[in-house]
Amino acid sequence: MKERYFLLITGLLVSILAVIWMVPIYALVTTSLKTQEEVALQKYLGLPRSPQFSNFGKAFNALKIGLRNSLVISLSATFLCIFVGSLAGYALTGFNFRFATPLFFLIVVVTFLPYHVILIPITQFLKTLGLLNSYAGLILIYVVLNAPMATLITGTFFMKIPPELEEAAILDGCKPFRYYLRILVPVSLPGLISATILVFIQIYNEFLLGIALTRGPNVKPVMPFLAELKGTQIAQWHIQMAGAAITSVIPVLVFIFLGRYFISGLMAGYGKG
Repeated sequence: MKERYFLLITGLLVSILAVIWMVPIYALVTTSLKTQEEVALQKYLGLPRSPQFSNFGKAFNALKIGLRNSLVISLSATFLCIFVGSLAGYALTGFNFRFATPLFFLIVVVTFLPYHVILIPITQFLKTLGLLNSYAGLILIYVVLNAPMATLITGTFFMKIPPELEEAAILDGCKPFRYYLRILVPVSLPGLISATILVFIQIYNEFLLGIALTRGPNVKPVMPFLAELKGTQIAQWHIQMAGAAITSVIPVLVFIFLGRYFISGLMAGYGKG
């Protein structure tokens, strides 16, 4: 009987929290379908009198260059982050050397370091290399700043892989990089996909570096474009909300198609001991 009441109360609380969590999404969708006059009334939870689907066309035309830039930058930087991070994670967990634990702790600290602290040095660094306002510059910085997170996630997962697997591979004459490529990566695929999702979403949603390290629309990622959709003199919230809905499609699709790998990767890394 107690378990029944517990499940009932838990289900009720989860339902209430789900409704609260959905309110901003509901407001985003309804606002994106309103006219400028309806938005000015500030009745954000009210339904639009006549849905304005043309808002999405206007928003997409303003965001399409940024969407292209974000996809190029995010996909390239994510691939490099996972490759470099997983190699570093393998080195830290697969080879016994004195400074492995301090390095792992340092990586944890760096992972949570805010970009604001190093924004000026990053800008000067890219300017020195001649990579300011370029795809290569943004990709390089995103790799440098997000590779520690990839290292932390993949390294934590690699710790759960039985060492006997590598010992057996070594006895069969398998070199370390070959073991990483042919055995460790396939075995750790759920964990690598989990890291890929987190890194991709982090890079795709990033705003500060995207606006500070670019000049003009040719390289600028989509999030600064989205911020500019509001307008300069009259707040066009309906256009900006339509743009927000469009930019959220890519992360949502990532979770729809890779979400099950994300959950299984987290659970696999947690459950093995």
